[in-house]
Amino acid sequence: MYIKTIGSMALKFVFVVFGIILLTGLIGLFNEGIDPSLRLYMVNIVDISSSLFHTASLTITNEANNTYPMFPAFWEPYFYSMSIFLSAFLLSVLLGILLAYLTHLLPARWSKFIIRATNLLESTPDIFILIVMQYSVIFILKETGVLLFPIVGSQDKVYFLPIVTLSILPTIMLFRIIYLLVNDEYSKPYVDLIKSRGMSKHSIFFIHILRNISFSLLNHAKSIILFLLSSLIVFERLFNIYGITHFILSFSQMDVICFSLIMFYLPVFLLLILIRLIIDRKTGQKVVI
Repeated sequence: MYIKTIGSMALKFVFVVFGIILLTGLIGLFNEGIDPSLRLYMVNIVDISSSLFHTASLTITNEANNTYPMFPAFWEPYFYSMSIFLSAFLLSVLLGILLAYLTHLLPARWSKFIIRATNLLESTPDIFILIVMQYSVIFILKETGVLLFPIVGSQDKVYFLPIVTLSILPTIMLFRIIYLLVNDEYSKPYVDLIKSRGMSKHSIFFIHILRNISFSLLNHAKSIILFLLSSLIVFERLFNIYGITHFILSFSQMDVICFSLIMFYLPVFLLLILIRLIIDRKTGQKVVI
């Protein structure tokens, strides 16, 4: 059964890679003016596919028209972006679950107040949040001489601020989703049954409730991942983070863009597969990725 499942997911990955190749092939139609030629498009597809089979010989060309090997220059911005992205995603999930648990323990009127407050926060642009955090750090530094953590835009790699800032809105979104799913789950009869057996609130939430909402939560997690990806692209460009977006825009060749997008999609795909296998094993429910 697992071999069939893994084969099905591998086939989906191949389709996604093929879709990325088709999309990046369009870029070649605009390299030297606009040339919507089907013949040129097919040549682009063949060239990109050929490059992917010989990734060790991929090259990058800078604005001065100097050409260099793509590796190992690619790995540093790639791992930097992936570190920020995956850390922000995991932080969002953990904080979303923790906030939902703590909010559920509060009296009903406080819970309603928190949910209404998150409505306002969720509609706040993520760029605004990043600017506020950066200026807060600078203000505290000027007033007290204490640098709470490195700010974005310096020569050194900065992790704390990008990860925290990038995770704020996904955390709020996940918190609201988890809270609604938890409330719905608590209304089911089995919860009253296990309560009557003396199981603690902590055990009910983290053992039974979380396991039963994991299927729905994964379906929502995919939209959260897309949101994080789009936010990461904006953050890297506007705030001078030398990550994968900066690399792609600096070396905007078709094969470089295609390889970068595939490599960025790969860990996301593997993460979703891992979560799916865990949910399959724990709940017996089949999740479609």
